[in-house]
Amino acid sequence: MNTKDRQTFHLRYRNMINTLRKEIKEGIYLPGDFLSSETKLMEQFSLGKHSVRSALEELVKEGLIEKIDRVGTRVCYVSPIQTTLRFGVYPSLYEEARLKEVIAMFHQEYPHIKVELIELPYHQVESIKSLTELGIFDVLTVNVFDFNYFKDNDGLALLEEQTVLPNTYPFLNDLFSAAGKGLMLQPFVYSPVILCYNKDHLREQQLLEPDGSWSWDDLHQLLRQLKGINRRGLYFHLFSINRWPIFLIQQGIRFKSKEDGSITIEDPARFCELLQMLRNLIHEEGMYPVGLGNYGEEILFLQEKVSVIISSYFKLNRLKDAEFNYDIAQLPRGKNNATLLLSIGIGIYDKSPQKEAARKLTNFLTSEGVLSYIRETTYSLSANKRIAESVETLHGNKPLRMELYREIAANYATHEQLGLTMSEILILGDCLKQYFSNLIDEDELLAMFSAKINAQ
Repeated sequence: MNTKDRQTFHLRYRNMINTLRKEIKEGIYLPGDFLSSETKLMEQFSLGKHSVRSALEELVKEGLIEKIDRVGTRVCYVSPIQTTLRFGVYPSLYEEARLKEVIAMFHQEYPHIKVELIELPYHQVESIKSLTELGIFDVLTVNVFDFNYFKDNDGLALLEEQTVLPNTYPFLNDLFSAAGKGLMLQPFVYSPVILCYNKDHLREQQLLEPDGSWSWDDLHQLLRQLKGINRRGLYFHLFSINRWPIFLIQQGIRFKSKEDGSITIEDPARFCELLQMLRNLIHEEGMYPVGLGNYGEEILFLQEKVSVIISSYFKLNRLKDAEFNYDIAQLPRGKNNATLLLSIGIGIYDKSPQKEAARKLTNFLTSEGVLSYIRETTYSLSANKRIAESVETLHGNKPLRMELYREIAANYATHEQLGLTMSEILILGDCLKQYFSNLIDEDELLAMFSAKINAQ
């Protein structure tokens, strides 16, 4: 069966289930009534006998109908039991995956299952782990960093092992797998970290656009020509756990744990040189809007107050209404061309009392129909390779180089390449806040980091 035939079959199959469910709910079929024969249902919905029986079985599981041997299929007298699922979600998914609309679609298909959305806190992975341990969630979204934190801190026992889907990118399955346990999260959406730039600003100055050969020095020279009155060259969330580690990974910086619990850097001179370069960049006059905290880089970019930002396909969703020309490029290279791979997976709480409903929700969210809808209506990348590479975003002012993610796939990297646990990365990030604020130097930074590690 080719792709078009599969899609047609899926639409007919779901149409039969939704139509019969609707007719039962609206009283067209009353309790005690028998549905049409399987033969008539086959003709009505253009399906085979096996497919009709499978669709009827789904309605049986929902408690809407019952099969009477050698008689037929009868509408039940008892209303189906309502199941409530508590779904922990990152709020950004409302925009990045049209999650509220997708959940509305789920409710239409499974009216007996109510999904209660519970928003997860950002940058508080220990809180997420604690809430999971308390059984607050039946299903939850987990990003790569938080998953690795779970892995580092004996949290994987909280999750039910999942089945590998045939069309999921293998590198995403690897992200959410663990030795001896298999796949613990079902990959959902993903994105590399990328560069995003205002093409109009470059054209005004007759400047060349960034490409894969650029170094950070090349970009720095470009930014110096772009900055001006009420406009800065570059902005990104310096202290984001998905930003500053990239610079270390690109330079091959790696940490090692010693037997006494202390941590050393394989090349401390290169580490210090890198930090000096980055600190000089953000403090150069007119280069970087210092002092904005977590102010959205996409907001400044839309206001054309900054020419270049470090972003992701997730964040590009905020640029759909841009009134100027912009495009994306891979990050400038350091010692290597690495960029961080961001992804969100869906996990099932292993002790959930609603396991069957939780699996239905997970299967629905990762189905080709839902992932196609997300791909058509957002810039986020589907974990399903076929959907990501065959379905196009239909709306908004999208960049010309939307397919960049395919060109740079070999450069995807993760936080684990630093050789630190996720807790240690969080500690280092906290120390860097003082360093980038010019409150301590490199030696004091390393001493502070060591002291906090030893105090754990």
